[in-house]
Amino acid sequence: MNAALTLRTFDAPTRPLNIALPIDPPEGGWTWPPTSVTLIAGENDAVLIDTLPTVEDSRNLADWIEASGKRLTHIFITHGHIDHYLGIAPLKARLPHVKVVSTAATAAFIAEEQKTKRDTTTYSAIFADVVVEEIVIPEALPADGRFNLEGHDIIGVSAGQSDLSESSYVWVPELSAVVVGDIAYNDVHVPLFESAPETRKGWIATLKEIQSRSPQVVVASHRKAGAVNDASSLAKTIEYVELGDKLLSADPRPSLAEFVAQMVEANPTRVNVTTLLYSCVIQGLQ
Repeated sequence: MNAALTLRTFDAPTRPLNIALPIDPPEGGWTWPPTSVTLIAGENDAVLIDTLPTVEDSRNLADWIEASGKRLTHIFITHGHIDHYLGIAPLKARLPHVKVVSTAATAAFIAEEQKTKRDTTTYSAIFADVVVEEIVIPEALPADGRFNLEGHDIIGVSAGQSDLSESSYVWVPELSAVVVGDIAYNDVHVPLFESAPETRKGWIATLKEIQSRSPQVVVASHRKAGAVNDASSLAKTIEYVELGDKLLSADPRPSLAEFVAQMVEANPTRVNVTTLLYSCVIQGLQ
């Protein structure tokens, strides 16, 4: 009989940013949000969901995986944001046998970034910490998204819209668990940077599709320290995006100060106000 699966997260702290915005930074300065990656393990082998972008966090993550005593067989990348895949290269340097996989859409996003280096160049400049520069393109999974961990199904599900046009999540039926990447945010401000009414509606539809699985465990990549990994993050992200959509679609639109005040009032415990302020600037609020 196969050993039961376990799920653990490695939680990297907020990281300082050097960004130039036409507004004052929040208390404590500009920051990248806390970021979690997930290890799903059997008796001997394990699968990692996403990686971390900085050299320091990648080294600490590799140490943590080795200390687990598990053999890492796969890394699954949920989507094409650099903070989720840049850490592939240092992990493969330490664990060369690991297989890196994603959906076909995510692999295509990363392949394009390998050509242009657009996001890598941008984020290398704004991170105060050193970020990984080498880009590794995942292998696209078959359409059903299934791969195996000691006889257990791990399923990468194409999900479409989140804060990126093509996202995916991992469904682990045995644990009734979903690892959602950036589809949901757990007590961290949600990026509405380049969203529009149609993409926000698509994002909400993606969240509701995940809710339809009735998961017991939901792990968001950006989660507040100590946040509970349950399905409430799905509902609360829907509420956040709905409120953001209502305010951004209003005529007239709120001022920057009004938007921030209403979002903070509705979400008083969410961390990383940088995300909220940056969203305001990119959306053109003043």
